[in-house]
Order: sequence, then structure tokens, then C-alpha cells
Amino acid sequence: MGAEILGLWFSEELGRDRQKIAHLLDIIELLETKNIEHYALQGQEFNMDLNRDEIEVYAAITRGQEEFDIPEDTELYDQESISGCGLADFKSVLLSWENFIGRL
Repeated sequence: MGAEILGLWFSEELGRDRQKIAHLLDIIELLETKNIEHYALQGQEFNMDLNRDEIEVYAAITRGQEEFDIPEDTELYDQESISGCGLADFKSVLLSWENFIGRL
């Protein structure tokens, strides 16, 4: 499900928002130059955590499980709601996405 989660993030959270793309590229630059260690991006349906090595995209509902009234020692199944990749790979895909939406 990893590719599906990233695909949903690109299409639903990022879309054609060139300003958000530019912001993410700036954040990646700060991570690459070691000016920051971590960045969290909160979205409507999906959140993203970035660090100097990798990114992780996850459904917003998978974090903050303490808000749910579930029995003790019970965890929600979230393996199909989380995906990640290396920072360099993400940057490459982000630049490709920017190019793709520029042609639309």
C-alpha cells in the first residue's frame, strides 16, 4: 500500500499547489544543508514527517490514537496507512510532480 498512500498524498494533499511544492523544496534544502533536523507537515487527510534521511506519510487518523476509546493494549491496524522513502528519492519525485503539473 506504500505507493498508494504516497499517490494519495500527492494528488489530495499537494495537488497543483505550486506554493506548497516550493515550500517543501525549501524545507528539503534546509534538511540537506543540516540547518534543521526535522519538519512536520500537517494536512487534511495525511500528515508528513521529514528528516535528513527520509520522509514518512501517514493517514492523520493513525496518530493520536489516544483520542479513541479502545481497550487497553489494543492498537489500530495502520500498516496500510503509512509509507515512506528516502529524502533524496522524495525530492526527485517532488520535482517530477512539479514538472508534471506544469504541463497540465
